[in-house]
Parts: sequence; structure tokens; C-alpha cells
Amino acid sequence: MPSKEEEKRDKLIYEIIVDRYNLEWKRTNDLDSKASSVTGFAGLLATLTAGITELFPDSPYKYLLFIPLAIFILSAIFGLLAYWIMQWEATDPEALIRRYSNRTKTEVLRTFVATTSDMTLLNFLNNQRKVKWIYRAFVMLILAIVLFFVFSIIIVMT
Repeated sequence: MPSKEEEKRDKLIYEIIVDRYNLEWKRTNDLDSKASSVTGFAGLLATLTAGITELFPDSPYKYLLFIPLAIFILSAIFGLLAYWIMQWEATDPEALIRRYSNRTKTEVLRTFVATTSDMTLLNFLNNQRKVKWIYRAFVMLILAIVLFFVFSIIIVMT
């Protein structure tokens, strides 16, 4: 039988791990929102860029706008790749009930903490992959915007 001090320790560890797990879940939702925003904005700007090329039918430099257009599309693809990473580790309640129905509270708590800790680490790593794709999408978006403005000025001035 565990002492009161061990029970308090186990409960504290449980709360810390579950809070961390919930934080990763919230982070996943935030990252998905960012990926969606970058993808949508890049797609909108790509459409706008494609339309603007028609405003300058006689300009020999209008084809320069295809460079930022391609980069806008690349940004949207990177955003979709970030959004597409959907693997999420979670506890199967039925398996937990079957496996630990005849165990003590302490055994269940310690096993759940270990399992949740492992799942949290995997979810963290998945979120880190999302971050990398979102960063790439954002860098491509900024690059495409800068190139769009530079090339637009070149086209208007000629």
C-alpha cells in the first residue's frame, strides 16, 4: 500500500503530464489554424497575381509575375502539408478498462502517466513537424509578396 506522500507525488505527476498533454492538443489546434490561414492567404494572393498578369497584355515583363505566382502556390502547398499532419496519440478508454480493471489505483495511475507521457512526446514531435512546414510556408509567402511588389513596380515603370 503506497504512503500518503507517494499518492500525493503520483497525483502531482499525473496532473503535470495531463496538463502537458492538453497543452499539446491546444497547440495542435493553434498550428492548424495558422496553417489554414497561411494556405488561404497564399491561395488568394496567387489568384490575384494570376489575374493581374492579364492587366498588362503588352508588357514583355508580365511573365516576371509568374515567379511570385509559383512561390505563392508553393507557400500554399507547404501550408497544406502542415495542416495535413494529423496523427494524434490518445488513450483508448476500452483498452485501458480491459487491461487495468483488476489493478490497484496506484498501478493504474502510474501506467496512465507513463502512457500519456509517451503520447505527449509523440504529439509534441508531430507539432514540431507542423511548425517546420508552417515556417516554410510563411517564408515563401513573404518572399512571394516582396517579389510581387518588386516585379509589379518594374512592369508599371516600363
